[in-house]
Amino acid sequence: MKIILKTLLLVVVLSMLLGCGGGVKPTIFLHPDFNFSFIERVAVVPFENLSNEQGAAYRTTRLFISELFAAEAFEVVEPGETKRVIEKTGTVRTAELTKEQIISVGKELGVQALFMGSVNESTIQRSGTSSNAIVTLVVRMVETETGATIWSATNTETGKGFIRSVFGASDKSMSEVTRNCVKNTLRTLIK
Repeated sequence: MKIILKTLLLVVVLSMLLGCGGGVKPTIFLHPDFNFSFIERVAVVPFENLSNEQGAAYRTTRLFISELFAAEAFEVVEPGETKRVIEKTGTVRTAELTKEQIISVGKELGVQALFMGSVNESTIQRSGTSSNAIVTLVVRMVETETGATIWSATNTETGKGFIRSVFGASDKSMSEVTRNCVKNTLRTLIK
């Protein structure tokens, strides 16, 4: 009888650990007919901030560029150069560049693709003495010959998992959660 109870308890604990530790998997679109080996040079258009946290888009754009450099998958245009060219379009909402603007920006920067995105959520939920950072990114890659989206990903990361909650591990900072969100989003494109 003791063995059955121990086995049952072990199954329950393992189920909780496996079932509560994960989050929502990223939603991904990958153009089925596009040859990604064509892309050598890219630019990152400054992300838009759709969250309530001031500075979230700037911070996330910088982390995204840093992770792109680290991945060494593409040559990445310097952010200041990208910003200069984007400002010429007169567009305030960078996620809403027209196909013509995308093609024009691509030619001027000499890139085969642009990364565009938004920070949809960047918040800290507080409960008692603990806090939980939550970040949601929506990012897409647009090729600059036709302006078509060739990759898109939506990802949400949190700073608290089941193990952190149960065993009282310290909460992840907003910066850590944002960086994890960027890394895991890029992993859907760059293996």
